[in-house]
Amino acid sequence: MIVTKASASDKDQVLEFCQNTFSWGDYIADVWDSWIDEGDLLVIHKNSSPIAICHASTNKEGKQTWIEGIRVNQLFRRKGYASILIKEAENIAKKKNCTTAFMLIASSNVKSLALARKLDYEHYETWNFYSFSPKKIGQKIKIKFANYEKKLPSILFSSNFFFVNSWRWLPLDDFTISSLCKEKRIIYFGNDNITEGLAILTVSEHFGETMLITIISGSINGLKEILSYIQNYGYQEKYKRLQILTKLKHLPGNENFENRITFSLMKKKI
Repeated sequence: MIVTKASASDKDQVLEFCQNTFSWGDYIADVWDSWIDEGDLLVIHKNSSPIAICHASTNKEGKQTWIEGIRVNQLFRRKGYASILIKEAENIAKKKNCTTAFMLIASSNVKSLALARKLDYEHYETWNFYSFSPKKIGQKIKIKFANYEKKLPSILFSSNFFFVNSWRWLPLDDFTISSLCKEKRIIYFGNDNITEGLAILTVSEHFGETMLITIISGSINGLKEILSYIQNYGYQEKYKRLQILTKLKHLPGNENFENRITFSLMKKKI
């Protein structure tokens, strides 16, 4: 079975089998053009028609590849096509000097988790997803922006943290922290000695009017301040969707969240 790079002409036929992947539909239509431009959108054809796809995104600085968007036409499942695509994505990553592959799978997706484990992926971390709406907040919110030229919250350097950028988990290295500080993307609540809440804000490259928030840590009080700031900021900047990703098991104000999904971050040395 030959794996090739997808082309624009594959789009319509691929989207036909990528409409009802999840209860709410699918996101492939939103990202297809961007993935074509990025490269490494892989496809398997049968009788000249696309029947399976997978995208690989390389982070050269972190020497990692992010494997996403694995889709197989329902008529051709259980034939090993997903495994073929994943292995080809890994081969491409190796040629780019990547040493690690990651993928994100809903914890309830038993079949996909089983496939990942069969291909030697291991559960690395559990992440929780929440979505909520922008809202005007009247009271003053005491949030600070991290400044790389000054004392940074020590938790940024205390472990191997990831932040989420366009639904890809990227490592928080010194260069990235510096860049995020310059863009005023790292916010925290606390003082020079104690950090009661810390989050990283990014704008989705693939989904319009959507802000992604990676919450790294926080006390109940600190998280309330962080969440209030995010809601108000989202309101001011006219975002439609606020999406939180965090390893924290609980966030204050659960009644305000519209969705919650638990994901398994899967990892493999390649």
